[in-house]
Amino acid sequence: MSYHDRVSKEGTPVEALGRGETLRLTAYHEAGHAVMAQLCNQQITEIEIVGDEELSGSVRSLRFAEEHMSKLDPEMAVAPIERRLLCTIAGMVAEAMESGRDGWSEGSEDLDAAVRLAMRVVGDCERVIPYLEVVRGHAETLLRQNWAAVELLTNELLRRRRLTGEEARRLLAPLLSL
Repeated sequence: MSYHDRVSKEGTPVEALGRGETLRLTAYHEAGHAVMAQLCNQQITEIEIVGDEELSGSVRSLRFAEEHMSKLDPEMAVAPIERRLLCTIAGMVAEAMESGRDGWSEGSEDLDAAVRLAMRVVGDCERVIPYLEVVRGHAETLLRQNWAAVELLTNELLRRRRLTGEEARRLLAPLLSL
């Protein structure tokens, strides 16, 4: 049963989640970033979830090589900035997919970064949100197609809290068709 199904069935408001469920969503968030980074040929160096008060997490990676193009999605241009945008929003998208909550995580650092990147692509404030919705749709499709990889990383993060880039690549290699 998914997290969303449990919350709906039990009638528990998302805001009233316990620390364990919040940490679980953090793991999905970071796994979403990491899986998308692998799909976009970005070099992951570390993934972690932290059991601090904010239940934060992070994915560290090396920058994209500008000349290295991905055949990730033929409907979306594969410019490096757009691949970075996919990686940036993938955490919010994975978390939303698991929790069943729709919408953007207002006030999040990922959303702020996504808006800045989108502005560089579209160059007009009026077009940022519609553009981000298109990118979000692509991210959701790609994550749904690779959900087994997201769940595998989530479970490993919950068990170990930290993975090196090499450990993550070894786990993901059999599941991602790159």
